[in-house]
Amino acid sequence: MLNSSQDVDRLLEMIADHLDIPRSYYEKAAARHHSLGQWLQREGSTISHLDPDIRPQGSFRFGTVVRPLKDDQEYDLDNVCLLRLLNKGVLTQEQIKHLYGHEIMAYARAHGMTEPVTEHNRCWRLHYADEVAFHLDTVPCVPEEDMIVRRIAAAGVPWNLARRAVAITDMRHPAFRQLTREWLSSNPRGFATWFENRAALGRRQAIVEGKVRATLEDVPPYEWKTPLQRAIQILKRHRDVMFVEIPDLAPISMVITNLAAHSYQGETVLVTALASIVERMPDFVRGEKPRVPNPADPAEDYADKWTIDHRLEKSFWEWHAAVKADLDNLPKLLQRTTLKSDVERIFRVGLTASELREFQPHVVVPQVTAVPPGIIRSTPRPWGMSE
Repeated sequence: MLNSSQDVDRLLEMIADHLDIPRSYYEKAAARHHSLGQWLQREGSTISHLDPDIRPQGSFRFGTVVRPLKDDQEYDLDNVCLLRLLNKGVLTQEQIKHLYGHEIMAYARAHGMTEPVTEHNRCWRLHYADEVAFHLDTVPCVPEEDMIVRRIAAAGVPWNLARRAVAITDMRHPAFRQLTREWLSSNPRGFATWFENRAALGRRQAIVEGKVRATLEDVPPYEWKTPLQRAIQILKRHRDVMFVEIPDLAPISMVITNLAAHSYQGETVLVTALASIVERMPDFVRGEKPRVPNPADPAEDYADKWTIDHRLEKSFWEWHAAVKADLDNLPKLLQRTTLKSDVERIFRVGLTASELREFQPHVVVPQVTAVPPGIIRSTPRPWGMSE
């Protein structure tokens, strides 16, 4: 287990600070979701009569984005577009996918995007090429049937999460081109709400302990910076470094995020939160399918590819053992003069001379002037919309 000393905790906080992205990046991402939503609802939109509703998902919503290891890597944005006035059985999945794709391609043309829009199994991908490189995966979906929602609730999912389930299009589905009510069910919006509730455990406890102000301000979750969010950033970076040469075998972020959120118990100190999360993660991997279920829809398995490629499960357990060993070894690293190179090796993070002096005041390290991250003009964000 990690030594929960102040020094180890301070080191982990420093690492998380280096991994984090500027708030302006989050705001830029939010503005892009908002812009797409406005386009779909505009007068003249071919789907505006279906009441399209864009909801951000993924690490930008959760507040768990990490800087990419390589300069040429793009940031991933994700959202779902719920066509609220369309039901299964009215159009085929293929028809809906192409109807939505028509609007996405029109949006790209209207906004001068030079990269072509690409179609994937469940989504359409937009490529942005301005001051920050993003690509946006947007998934069209329709409301899930009451029968399915009741089934999810009967499995023990709170109704406020179950009712967010949606039916998604998927080109791999055997009935993709058929007029049928048999669609894949998913619940990304329910998972996002569940995750935010888990992260809020630490925020509420921090208020009780007087570590943050008790406030009713509408603060978006990506600004909370709870120990759960910081821990996930550290775990994801460790994963990225370990699998930098074989990224296709790396544990996916949704598996790490799911297991970490389950394992989190509301700790308000990063070192104790991270130690508890890593120790408890295996408890939430099931022995049978679904191996890592979506807590907002237990039939949805975030580790479904483990049965298709057994190397993926092997990689997960190898990564878990490695991250546990590396984190357990941090107290020893603090006693070594090679702390800077050790942190660079494990996390690809370069501690500054002033940061190193907090742990080793007598060690002289040449100061390298850091290149500040790009500054992006603040933009509106749509997080205020109620789920």
